[in-house]
Amino acid sequence: KQPISIAWLQCIGSRDQDNPFCSSICCMYATKEAILAKQRLGKEVDCSVFIMDERAFNKEYSAYFSKARDQHEIEYNYCRVSEIREDPQSGDLLVQFASPNGELQQEKFEMVVLATGLQPPESAKYLADNLGIELNQYGFCKTDKFTPLQTTREGVYVCGAFSAPKEIAETIIEASGAAAEVMHLLHDRLHTHQFSREYPFLAGETFPLERNVSTEEPRVGVFACTCGETISEVVDIPALLHNVSHFPNVASVDMIEYACFPEVQDQLVEKIQQENINRVVIAACSNRTHESLFQRSIRKAGLNPYLLEVVNLREQCSFVHQNQVPQANRKANELVRMAVGRVTSAKPVAKLRHECLPSALVIGGGVSGMTSALTIAESGYDVHLVERSQNLGGNLQNLYYVAEGFDPQNLLQELIERVQNQARIHLHTQTEVVNYSGQAGHFRTELRSKQNGHSDQLIIEHGVTIVATGGQETRQHPLLDYPQVITQQDLEGKIIHQPEDIAAINDIVMIQCVLPEGSPDYCSRICCTNTIKNAIRIKQSNPSCNVTVLYKNMVTYGFREQYYTEARRLEVVFVRYTDANPPEVILKDDQLFVQVYDLTLDRLLSLPADLVPMSMSISPSEGTQQLSQLLQVPLSSEGFFEEAQVKLRPMDFLREGIFLAGMAHYPKFIEESISHALAAAGRAVNILSQETL
Repeated sequence: KQPISIAWLQCIGSRDQDNPFCSSICCMYATKEAILAKQRLGKEVDCSVFIMDERAFNKEYSAYFSKARDQHEIEYNYCRVSEIREDPQSGDLLVQFASPNGELQQEKFEMVVLATGLQPPESAKYLADNLGIELNQYGFCKTDKFTPLQTTREGVYVCGAFSAPKEIAETIIEASGAAAEVMHLLHDRLHTHQFSREYPFLAGETFPLERNVSTEEPRVGVFACTCGETISEVVDIPALLHNVSHFPNVASVDMIEYACFPEVQDQLVEKIQQENINRVVIAACSNRTHESLFQRSIRKAGLNPYLLEVVNLREQCSFVHQNQVPQANRKANELVRMAVGRVTSAKPVAKLRHECLPSALVIGGGVSGMTSALTIAESGYDVHLVERSQNLGGNLQNLYYVAEGFDPQNLLQELIERVQNQARIHLHTQTEVVNYSGQAGHFRTELRSKQNGHSDQLIIEHGVTIVATGGQETRQHPLLDYPQVITQQDLEGKIIHQPEDIAAINDIVMIQCVLPEGSPDYCSRICCTNTIKNAIRIKQSNPSCNVTVLYKNMVTYGFREQYYTEARRLEVVFVRYTDANPPEVILKDDQLFVQVYDLTLDRLLSLPADLVPMSMSISPSEGTQQLSQLLQVPLSSEGFFEEAQVKLRPMDFLREGIFLAGMAHYPKFIEESISHALAAAGRAVNILSQETL
């Protein structure tokens, strides 16, 4: 029967003795399934997630968790389930667990879903032996932090979950990045194979000649998708189509269930041809994700792909007006009516070829910008690398060590030397973009350089642009007025440059997830691992120092879990707090104390602190807002640059020919920034290698 109560148990096959790593995707997976259960099975279904830490570390994930908790009333229990038994009378499952204060509890559920974690494929050892590559201690493909897409054998690259558990966006980024590595290796053969993106030449498909409909009276076909009731539970599709059938020039109306399914696409093509339809309106999902798919289908039916209008009934009607059903239906009718009007007067659009300039503009001289610039330059194309400050390196300049033990300063010096010695890279430091125009293949950018007290203007022309402007640690917080309160970045500098001060400290209290007042609440991704690496360094050099970490969720996803384990082994104490009872810093008789309500002990603690390092949120770099307006590209709700599609196009902008890399997209670790930079460079080289577009 349909369950009325479902429990999701997290970390069943992860973060344990057999698999000590975090599988990265499970927290979001469970939350997504719980929301779907509420949507498909009914709001009365009881959905509970038993979770150790809320690892919502990707873009817009924090907002997704908040939506699950507040709008869908999904319950989160921060614990690890110790036992499941079956109720002999009802057959239901009895889940036994401990509340945060240690009190044993038991709840009954009709269904339990286990997050059993990710493992390497069974063929990993066989594949590694045959390819001559090494695996890491967990059985995944071994990579280096600063060359994340290269295996231990030259010329063999890796992408996706074979190197570590990861979700879709990271997989797409790494796939494009691996392709960039190959293009870099084989740059002398780029664009030597003839191909075309014109419809008759698409691999494995045949397209009929395009019909000339200029002399025909408009015959509009309207197709409305229910999206498996996701749309139709709010929008009355039969009533909508009944109204639409009376609109002028509408020759056919049809209700379809999943417009994006291949078999439904074939039915659309068949219907268009049978009814002699010469213009199409599809009322379904977002244009951003589905317009190109629908354009392809109507071209397959013999129509010009621009004789199509897509109406977004899902995000713009059913999703946003769930509690306003009459208004949602009226809006749906109006959107379709306007679409019919637009498509009736639509004209076929023919694509023309224009020259593609074989050079790139890279904005930002940090690790992402330099990596992108080097990849493009070493693939045989000129690059203008623009950095607003005097020195290259970005955040890498203030990074002295990483959790994995590698030296980022060596990486910094190597990248700078390679950039300065690469003849195809034209370096512009102390320079900003002040004007920007053009389109993919031919952009025109005006730069302003401020050097030696003089301001010079320079105009460059280029085929593509990469935005790699990075991020920064926020420092706007009243507690930073205390000399004993510093940021984690400052603490790292102290550990390196003032080791004698660290050795003399008795008590350190670290506070996670500190937000400047009024800033959006999102996970900055790198903070937990940075805190743990600093805590481990302190305990290694000063074992008697009491190090306490106050946290909401410890987000050490993937193989970073090992450093969380190591910190606990070194007796770093972790205390969870909630938003309802955040930590307070109090000064008493020249001694700093941090007060926090300990959920486990169920009482207020007052911790003495000689030093209070805070993990401040990572925000976009200065000038991000102005640059987005110049480039005419959007920003996300967190203030970072917004990609074309969060899952499938994380390195593209909607504006063609402009690509995104590194922390300008969202906070990232070094290896993630390098992968993203390679991905953006790969997309750029894909355009630059074509003489015409």
